[in-house]
Amino acid sequence: MARNFAADYFLPQQSDRILIDNRMDILAYQDFHAIRLSDFYEGPDYQEVEDYDFMGELWVGELVGFNTFLRPVSIPDETRAVSLDFTKDHDGMALRVLEALQLPLPANCTQSQMTALLGEPRKVIKLAKDTVTMDFSIGERFRYFLSCTIHQVNGLMYLDVVNETGVLQKTPKKKKLKEEKM
Repeated sequence: MARNFAADYFLPQQSDRILIDNRMDILAYQDFHAIRLSDFYEGPDYQEVEDYDFMGELWVGELVGFNTFLRPVSIPDETRAVSLDFTKDHDGMALRVLEALQLPLPANCTQSQMTALLGEPRKVIKLAKDTVTMDFSIGERFRYFLSCTIHQVNGLMYLDVVNETGVLQKTPKKKKLKEEKM
């Protein structure tokens, strides 16, 4: 049975929430590292995965549809990346995860709301006429990379939350080795 992971953390009421920007912190690393998809969902489509390719790295972890909780192969006990799919409702799982992450984003968050909450994005990519991906770096003490795919009408579609420490620091050597394997 999935436990109420969000109840393990202090979650301020919506009216008490402070807007997040790139200086504000969300969940502490040690709590992020301990988070698991199975804490939020236990449906029949739940899977554990190995050698899962994400952001050019291999990971182990859990998935249901396009929702993933991933741990680097080199650190298999620490979740470092969470991806959420807001296009399919898996019993409200994505919103419960946002609460546990202490990330106050509405499920139908628009591009302007995202910028108001998180500040100016590091990068914006227009994927289609009605869809953009916005990349943010947030937190002072606890740095996270957020990538949000937003539909013009339906709002937030996908969200990646990645613990930046050591995960996104690609070395030229790693990149070269990956290119040689291709």
